[in-house]
Amino acid sequence: MKILFDHSSPFLLAHGGFQIQIEQTKEALEQIGFEVEFLRWWDDRQRGDIIHFFGRPGPGYVEEAHQKKIHVVVSELLTGLGSRLFLARRCQKILTRTAQTVLPRLFTERLAWRTYQLADALVALTPWEAFLMRTMFD
Repeated sequence: MKILFDHSSPFLLAHGGFQIQIEQTKEALEQIGFEVEFLRWWDDRQRGDIIHFFGRPGPGYVEEAHQKKIHVVVSELLTGLGSRLFLARRCQKILTRTAQTVLPRLFTERLAWRTYQLADALVALTPWEAFLMRTMFD
């Protein structure tokens, strides 16, 4: 099984948390026998069974991968969201639900909230992030 790693920012521009997470995840998967490559956006002949996206891709990204029979796993660091007070998170949840019913889908798709429902799996690094994924994004 081949897993393709993707992320919206190159390491050159985005050192830190995601880079460490990506490198350690790659090493761990290779140690248990998976083949892991970084997704080559320019190579239309590259093949893989799963794309592990670090961050939050748009829903269209997930749907296009599914059309090619590729599963999508999403890992998103929710540090900012997790640092907010309960009341602020509650207000965000209410605004998110309201926006999804009132605003045009063209607008809300860019916010990628629906990605959480479309992805084949979500990876949370902590129980707190798992809680946030369930409560904030259903």
